[in-house]
Amino acid sequence: MQYRIIQPIEALRPYIYRYVYVRADGSTDTMTPPADDPHFVAGKHVQQLLPNYGSFIFMRNVAVEVCGMPADQLLLLGANQRTITLTTMSGWFEGMLLDFKPGGMHALLGVDLQLLQGRVLTAESYGERGLTTLDSLYKQADDVEECSRLIDAFFLGHLPQTEDRNYMRLRQVIAACDAARGNITAAEMAGVACLGERQFLRVFRTYVGIPPKQFVRLRRFHRALQAMQEQAANGREVDLMSIALDHGYYDLSHMALEFQQMGCVSPSHFRMLGIPLTADFSVFFA
Repeated sequence: MQYRIIQPIEALRPYIYRYVYVRADGSTDTMTPPADDPHFVAGKHVQQLLPNYGSFIFMRNVAVEVCGMPADQLLLLGANQRTITLTTMSGWFEGMLLDFKPGGMHALLGVDLQLLQGRVLTAESYGERGLTTLDSLYKQADDVEECSRLIDAFFLGHLPQTEDRNYMRLRQVIAACDAARGNITAAEMAGVACLGERQFLRVFRTYVGIPPKQFVRLRRFHRALQAMQEQAANGREVDLMSIALDHGYYDLSHMALEFQQMGCVSPSHFRMLGIPLTADFSVFFA
């Protein structure tokens, strides 16, 4: 399994967190899955995607199944709070995942994330001809650098021409949520956005796709994972108890319950799988 993290061009970083190139070696004809490798089940490649704020999955020369939906083209996924399983029809996979920041997909493409929540759409079914063209160009690109340049160029062409005030409000709300370690109510978030509570809830669900309470849980989960990464990267033992308390969990049991609900494994299992923890750990695990 190969991973490569690629940063989008700077103008896109307020909207897109990163591009993640993934490749599982082998071929549709010759792949014989190792018996002890959890990536492979009965000749198929299996990859888990952690809960996120919305993503695109580009694929090259392979068909996959996500949430039970088979496809061989670009997929759009809305915000989700559960681990998603991506399964190839063979033991080989090559593709690129775009990991959006909260609200980034809406700000760039106008996607109503509330309508996309829990769904998977192809570029064709979404109806954006530019995305369909981009998917075709991606499949023809010679290398990862060319792929990332094509994606950069596409989204640069979709940058908002004027300041998106609701997206700016959303970023202020997220900063307040992080500062409060998740201990913030929807009414308090509406106050930060300078919107009435009902108007705020409507805007928030359109841009993010999930209600504020669910977002707070997801944000806390991501930040706890980031803290695990940082401790491991600094050569320190990952202290799960301190991470739980520092990120607004009542105790370690509370964090373990949310990890189980969102990531399908316990924090200690994440720690075991991710030693040494890597930059792709908050997107994929195996």
